[in-house]
Amino acid sequence: MATALATGLLSGIWTYIAPLFGLLIWAGFAGCTTFFAVGTGRWRALATATITNVTGVACGMIILVLASAADFSAGMAILSGIVTTIMVLLGSVKPMNYTPGIFVGAFSTFASGGDWFVITMSLLCGVLLGFFSAELGMKFAALYRKLTPGKALTGDEKKKAKALR
Repeated sequence: MATALATGLLSGIWTYIAPLFGLLIWAGFAGCTTFFAVGTGRWRALATATITNVTGVACGMIILVLASAADFSAGMAILSGIVTTIMVLLGSVKPMNYTPGIFVGAFSTFASGGDWFVITMSLLCGVLLGFFSAELGMKFAALYRKLTPGKALTGDEKKKAKALR
């Protein structure tokens, strides 16, 4: 519950401020999703989500640049197939061993029309959104436990707290 409240609060703030800085709200949520989907928690999730999203942006840009230079009609399809194969292979190599995060970066690059700078900044801010949501959630949970000392953590709450450490 604490992480849900923290994520809701920070997501509302993100939705308000992202356009003020020329960032894409939806891409921030894609980066946030990558952070939470990694599932390892805290610093490791922050690093994995960051590396995989940036790797995906690079792969997306490689496809776009090479496809625009290809002088045949099936160029985009062939290059997408080749680079996608590489993306999946990269997903088995540490520290970018989270293939979905690579795909998030790549499809976000396509969705942004190849605006690599804006998409990279939006995704990275989203990864931070996820990180700070988890951190604030832990602070909210600690505050709740302090205010209600007789209330013990349930089994699921203990597992979540341990995973976020």
